[in-house]
This record gives sequence, C-alpha cells and structure tokens, in this order.
Amino acid sequence: MIPEHGQEKFQCPHCQTVATQRWFSLNNASTIANDILHHIYMDYRTGIKDFYQTNLKSFLENVEHDFRRNFSSFVPTGFSVSTCSSCEKFSVWVNKEMKYPKVISLSPPNCDLDEDIKVLYFEASSILNDSPKGATALLRLALQKLLKQVGKSGKNINADIKELVAEGLSPKIQQALDLLRVVGNNAVHPGQINLDDNADIAHKLFGILNFIAEELITKPKELESLYADLIPTDTQEHIKQRDKA
Repeated sequence: MIPEHGQEKFQCPHCQTVATQRWFSLNNASTIANDILHHIYMDYRTGIKDFYQTNLKSFLENVEHDFRRNFSSFVPTGFSVSTCSSCEKFSVWVNKEMKYPKVISLSPPNCDLDEDIKVLYFEASSILNDSPKGATALLRLALQKLLKQVGKSGKNINADIKELVAEGLSPKIQQALDLLRVVGNNAVHPGQINLDDNADIAHKLFGILNFIAEELITKPKELESLYADLIPTDTQEHIKQRDKA
C-alpha cells in the first residue's frame, strides 16, 4: 500500500511494514492537546471537593476553547505528521505530500538476502535522492556481503567474481557483478563515472543487486528444494554414486 495522506494504514517508508498510522495535523492538534490535558487532571479531580470540581471543569472548558481558537498559530497550515504503529517512526507531510523520509519508487530487496544486506539496501534507498554516490557505495558493500553469503570470502569483490567465473558463472551474471563492482568503486574512489549528476545510474543498481541475488541465491535455492521434494532418496543416492564414478 503506497503511502497516501490521511490513510489509516499504509506501508511504512521506514520499516516497510503495512501498519496503522497515527495522524497529527492542524485539524486534530487541539483535540490531542486537550485530551492530554484532561488526562493529566483526571486523577487529580477524583480527590477534590465538588466546589473545586466545578471550578476545575470551568477552567478546562476555557482552556479547550482557547486551544481550538489559537492552536493554528502553532501548527502551520498544510503540515501533518503520521506515526507508524509498528516501528514508531514518523513521516512529515506538507500539503499532503510526504517530505520526510523521501519515498523512492524501488522494488523491495530480494527476500532471500541476509538481513544485514536488506538493511543496507533500505539505507541506500533512503539517501538515493540526496546522495546517489553514498547510495551506490552502500550497494557496493551490500554486494560484498552477498558474495560472502554465497560462499566466497567477501573480502575482495574482484577476486570473488574471478573465482565464480572459474566455476562456470554465466557471462550475464558476471557482467552484472562487475557493473555493480566498477560503479561502486567509482562511488568510493574518484573515477570516470560522475554519480552526482546521474542519480538514474544509482537507481538502476538496486535492480542489478536484486538480479544477482535472484540468480545466485533464489533460483539455486528453489531448484534444490524441488530436487529434494521430487527425486526419491534412493534415486538421489544412485545419482551421487554415478557422479563419483
């Protein structure tokens, strides 16, 4: 569910969870403030005499009237805040447009990636507009961790790719790996690719990372699961003996 102003529930841009949102705006600001005030005085009112109860009730009514009349001077017109019930982080809206955090139209990270890689993916997406170079540098780090997830050292991306190529890696996947590696290196060190002037390059690298994950992690995982489910155990043993011969 794409975030929309005033929606009771949408996908939080922080935690990516579809969760209920609590709204604060000029329309309900005075109500929220008055509710807090009434709550503060609730326990106090139970322990005082009726005469003071009447005075306190009058006081609260006057304050409520003043809040509703004057609160607009404290809350700008068109300003509102939504708070996620899942992660408790907030989003700032101005004239019904989300200004913070900046929402980027990106596919979510591949679900088979390790959690620390997904965290890097989300962090990179959150700074993509403001810093394409920073986002690309984070994706390079994500690639390094992805190579470690598939059994490589994760210390030297170039060496890990060379090892995969020697094992028969598809040229298409090799190109994707080197694309993310080379552009990522340009983000970390001065190079010929100017990422500051071309956020579109950084944007496409998110799809490249997911493509690599799909080919190196998801498809082999699905094939292994299908093989284990459909091939009888004794047949699997015969195949192993065949391959040893």
